[in-house]
Amino acid sequence: MATAAFGTPWGADRLLGLRAADPRISLYRVEKEMPMTSIRPTPRPLARNLVLAALGLTVALAFPSPARALGDIVGGEAAPWFQGFSGSARIDKGSMAGTNFDFKSDLGLDNRDTSPMGRVWFRLGKSHLIFDYSDSSRTGRNTISKDITFNGTTYTATDTVDSRLDLKLYKTTWRFSFVNLKVVEFGAGLGFNAAKIDAQLDSTSAGSTRLNQTVPFPTVNASLIVKPFPGFHIRTELDGLSVDVSGNKVTIYDARVQLEWYFLHAFGVQAGYRQFRFDVNANDFGHVESTFKGPYVGLGVKF
Repeated sequence: MATAAFGTPWGADRLLGLRAADPRISLYRVEKEMPMTSIRPTPRPLARNLVLAALGLTVALAFPSPARALGDIVGGEAAPWFQGFSGSARIDKGSMAGTNFDFKSDLGLDNRDTSPMGRVWFRLGKSHLIFDYSDSSRTGRNTISKDITFNGTTYTATDTVDSRLDLKLYKTTWRFSFVNLKVVEFGAGLGFNAAKIDAQLDSTSAGSTRLNQTVPFPTVNASLIVKPFPGFHIRTELDGLSVDVSGNKVTIYDARVQLEWYFLHAFGVQAGYRQFRFDVNANDFGHVESTFKGPYVGLGVKF
């Protein structure tokens, strides 16, 4: 008996016809053996949506939008301050009056300095507590053209004098936000501050003489912040006062304009311009007046 195999419907019909024509033909079906494969179940829509929602929430918490970062309660800023300088002084000692001199033209102090400055702030509701620090340091060397009496020591004309001036500024500011809207914020408050003056003159003929004084002073302050879009601020700050403190007549003026952009949850960049003027007439040591101004670029962080 003849035997035939088929695997397709077309082949089966043809062979059935042959079977009818010749009964001796025997038919059997060949099944193609399919390879074994691993079949993974398709995730259900609900389960898939829950997984995506969980991932989205995790990303949102780890990297919030700039708008969310604005609500942080503690932050810090640090920047080099590229400042220019001008000023003068008269340093007395007891009944011995000092000589008026200019820091740059008479002593040859450097005009430019890159000074570190930093800020740490805390925010609770509408109240802000701000701590500021800056440190300006300059040196000079010059053959003086006139006699200079400095803190009881006289340096005579034609002496070559080495000089140094350091001014450290410590500021503590409390500020209250009277207006706090989505696009603008305005606040005002009080400051409790101190300036540490460290000045020194030295020559081979007269030796070294140093003045080291800390001058405390209060201030009033105001701040205006414009927020054109989330994460980007235009900040203007003004701080100052003219007041008598413990026999010292102190006049302070500190102003800055700052652009800041926070592009991640906690990190940002900033750039601005700052001018600080310090003027003190003291019964104890005389008069010091100086102005520092220039641009700065730095980094900020919020938590």
